[in-house]
Amino acid sequence: MHPAALALFLILLTSPTLAQGTRIYCPIPEHGIWVDPKAKPKQVSRIEVESRCIDDRVILRARAFMRCSPRDCKWGWTDASLRPGGGGVRVQLSGFFGSRLIDMRAFDGHLEAYVTEIPHDRTVQENVTSHILRRK
Repeated sequence: MHPAALALFLILLTSPTLAQGTRIYCPIPEHGIWVDPKAKPKQVSRIEVESRCIDDRVILRARAFMRCSPRDCKWGWTDASLRPGGGGVRVQLSGFFGSRLIDMRAFDGHLEAYVTEIPHDRTVQENVTSHILRRK
């Protein structure tokens, strides 16, 4: 085999995208605006996910809104990542009193979001909640 052809074959074989046989297409299923009009105070009322692909890499960002009064509280745009093990998106939103780790997965026009509240105060216990949002 010609050395250049062998080198090209090895590069293609070890490429993460081609070696695993999986390729990500944009926008990803979680891309879009998701809402829960029945959210209770301090629960997720809206999640926005943006995705774009550059050179077979997925660039993600997300933001979330929590039910507050008189209007919802907004966590700003934050870089997100694909969840380890495949399927879904993970984002960690940081705030003054703590942060929220949100794992999301889209299915049938809905978004399942697991929210882990991580307080900065170590005397306060973490809290995990599950939410189902619908595409807006």
